[in-house]
Amino acid sequence: MESKKKSDMEIKFIYNSTQIKEREAFAYAKSLDQHYINAVDLDKEVITERQWAELANKLKVSVKELINENNDYYQDELEGKDFDDNDLLQIIKEHPQIIKTPIIDSTKFARFIKSPYDFNEMDLAFRDIQKNLANKGESDD
Repeated sequence: MESKKKSDMEIKFIYNSTQIKEREAFAYAKSLDQHYINAVDLDKEVITERQWAELANKLKVSVKELINENNDYYQDELEGKDFDDNDLLQIIKEHPQIIKTPIIDSTKFARFIKSPYDFNEMDLAFRDIQKNLANKGESDD
């Protein structure tokens, strides 16, 4: 049987630090000692079109479903217009504030976080993974 790696416990937390609720969710995520949090702040970091497409696939949503239609930029510049996925990916790369965030991305799954309390459910799933670690001192090296 293949042993689980600690990387199974890593979470990429994609958020926009200009939003207070997202900063609060990030603080809550950091408080979970069951996980290794890798923060990606869209206000400071760039995610490529390919990474966005892969994330949409992992979330099991279309590229268009990544977009927060309540965002001001979306409503002012994009609403009512028709774009293909490649165009949307370019727009997302240039204007990441239109993404529905926060998003968590782990080796096992990705999901949108609607509330910091969503982590409670996720925490239970990761506890099961941690129980299966072959050796608590195991590393990915």
